Amino acid sequence: MTRLDQNTRIVGLLGYPLHHSFSPAMHNSVFEKLEMGFVYLPLKVKPGRLGEAIAGLRALHFVGANVTIPHKEQIIPYLDALTPEAEMVGAVNTLYWNGKRQLVGDNTDVVGFDRTLSDARLDLEGRSVALIGSGGAARAVAVALARRQVKEIIVVARRHHAIQQFIQDLQVKFPDVLWTAHTQSTPVLAQDLERVWLLVNASPVGMHPHTQESPLSQTFLGMLPQGAHVYDLVYNPPQTQLLQWAEERGYTCHQGLHMLAYQGAAAFERWTGLQPPISPMIESLTTQIAALTASKQD
Repeated sequence: MTRLDQNTRIVGLLGYPLHHSFSPAMHNSVFEKLEMGFVYLPLKVKPGRLGEAIAGLRALHFVGANVTIPHKEQIIPYLDALTPEAEMVGAVNTLYWNGKRQLVGDNTDVVGFDRTLSDARLDLEGRSVALIGSGGAARAVAVALARRQVKEIIVVARRHHAIQQFIQDLQVKFPDVLWTAHTQSTPVLAQDLERVWLLVNASPVGMHPHTQESPLSQTFLGMLPQGAHVYDLVYNPPQTQLLQWAEERGYTCHQGLHMLAYQGAAAFERWTGLQPPISPMIESLTTQIAALTASKQD
């Protein structure tokens, strides 16, 4: 247990609500392991009170913070600067101080996702990729994919306006990528999936407790060519319905747990200047997911 006193350095999590977050336990486990004298606190900030919260972070000399729903976009006007990743995504999930004592907004989901691609040794240059979702996580994934010089990103989402805005925002930044949009499952989508080498689910469909749901039907999943990869950012449960079906069809599967740990590790490095050990972070996440699943079954 970290000793709390006037020398304790504080990191916060800004969001509302916060009961869903695994970040406090994940980061505190590493702070304790490294005996750093840091503590990570969940801070409930209701919509409309964000400006006051940021003023509080500045006045109380917080080391930094994470930002989660519903503040990832709304927080930008209150910051002094943005990293290129945050600018491209249009959303912030990490706050830290730079050498000029400016409060900087970053998006570590980009590097978190990219590190998992490196771990899997996925060469995406010139490939077609399908991306399900149009929210902040999907935007971060799209930025990471575009930077890896994919040929095409096929975006699949439910709302026409959201998907059009998604492509409009990113197409300007990555004009060499071919952007294709689908708002429903059609024969045209089926044909497009036949050339996809990597499918990424960046939507919340399939997350606990709706574990029997999938963002793509078995029929459309089966349109992927032999040797394709399927990546689900949903980490609770680690083995989603989508990944179960993909495994049954012989596709190479990738779980979302490591991306969660890697984006947390990138934020940790922004705050401390140190690269944290990944194993304790993954262990903490695994333990929390197992405990949550067991409690739901009781």
